[in-house]
Amino acid sequence: MPQDDKGDSKLAALKKFYLLGTIGVQLAVSIIIGFLMGLGLDRWLDTSPLFMLVFIVFGVAAGFLNVYRVAMKEGAD
Repeated sequence: MPQDDKGDSKLAALKKFYLLGTIGVQLAVSIIIGFLMGLGLDRWLDTSPLFMLVFIVFGVAAGFLNVYRVAMKEGAD
């Protein structure tokens, strides 16, 4: 059976589009989770923006770590 090059290229493009979408979602979700955890701790411990800011930074770091891991995995493939 002959290979369908057009179908293969569409599949590869869809996989890249999916990868970009998941990277964006992972980054946003990690920041939101950090924000919510910090907000909860601030309300519980009555420390105004301290833990919210700290956990937002942790969320950004975790998000970029996930982006780095996915990029390294895709670069190796």
